[in-house]
Amino acid sequence: MAIAGGGLVGLSLAYELVCRGAQVTLIDAGHPGRATDAGAGILAPDTHPTTERFWWELTHGAGDHYPLLLDRLRRDGVDTEPSGYARCGLLSIGLRESEESWFGPFAERVISRADGRVREITPDDAVALFPPLGTVHRVLHYPDACRIDGRGMAGALRQAAAARGVRFISGTVCGVRPDLHAEPSSQAESSSQAESSSRTVQRVDVDGQDEVRCGALAVAGGAWSASMGEWLGCALPMFPTKGQIVHLGITKESGEWPILQPLLTHYLVPWPGGRVACGGTFEPSAGFSATVTAAGLHELLRECLMVAPGLAEATYLETRVGLRPTSPDDRPVLGPVPGWRNVWVATGHGANGLLLGPYSAKLLAQQMLGEPMELPIAVELDPSRFT
Repeated sequence: MAIAGGGLVGLSLAYELVCRGAQVTLIDAGHPGRATDAGAGILAPDTHPTTERFWWELTHGAGDHYPLLLDRLRRDGVDTEPSGYARCGLLSIGLRESEESWFGPFAERVISRADGRVREITPDDAVALFPPLGTVHRVLHYPDACRIDGRGMAGALRQAAAARGVRFISGTVCGVRPDLHAEPSSQAESSSQAESSSRTVQRVDVDGQDEVRCGALAVAGGAWSASMGEWLGCALPMFPTKGQIVHLGITKESGEWPILQPLLTHYLVPWPGGRVACGGTFEPSAGFSATVTAAGLHELLRECLMVAPGLAEATYLETRVGLRPTSPDDRPVLGPVPGWRNVWVATGHGANGLLLGPYSAKLLAQQMLGEPMELPIAVELDPSRFT
């Protein structure tokens, strides 16, 4: 099996497949601006604003999956400390009374469905948890929220996948070689996929490399997946949404502080060692630019200090830029590619990639191998919705 894409989704899928006995080759173009390397890493399913059941099930399954996955990696001999995974809690914030028309319904919905896992606290209690916080109107406290470092998690998955035999190739997939005369492997396939085409990928062409033979292909190219859809002859209408995230250094230990998530502005994610990340900009018109801009820095620092004026003396450490893979309906694209018997796709997670990526990969691995699925992939996520 071949996987096109070496971000968190592709690495997670490679690991899930090889753990199930598959032979896997992962092809990584190494594009600058990969979302995995810049994401904030907020894992807080109970405060997701969705009202759709499939989103609720997917986000909670994803949150529950992380500790199980990390335990598997540790059993494989991988040091998961660089993943930064920790239960740190989260504060959802309404900054001003004028935001009540948005915050009120959000708070009611979150508290009612969280079964006691989320409660409202006073602004003074919030400042006690996050000392640099400024004046706020209302606060919800979600103690079970966690954080994850995308770079560290990707590194752990790559190490575990390589140890289990995954082959890694650097390069850009530039086409596929189909077998147009392959017979459907089952009556069910004949009646569904093969009605429109019986195309089967046999080889993948990689720029500057020898072709890769494969019995199946998974597209996990993030914001670059649309170009892969072109040589598959199938619409995968992903586009990049640029996000800049600034990291600040402080003299106090911040590892025990909760995440701040204002309802109408940017989040702040504290990390151990006196580091606080503030993000992220939302730039859907920036294309594939992965550069740091003055306007982006200005926006991030302005909003950061409005929410937490106590960070005014923080020092600048770095700015990370990620290109979030975004679909036209802001939903992931997960499942079999129409017109192909052995091609799947996993992309379009947008700003939720670090939360949803590993669990999406597990579900897709189960689907690819014909295993019983822990959670059936919702029809709302099927790639055929764009054809």
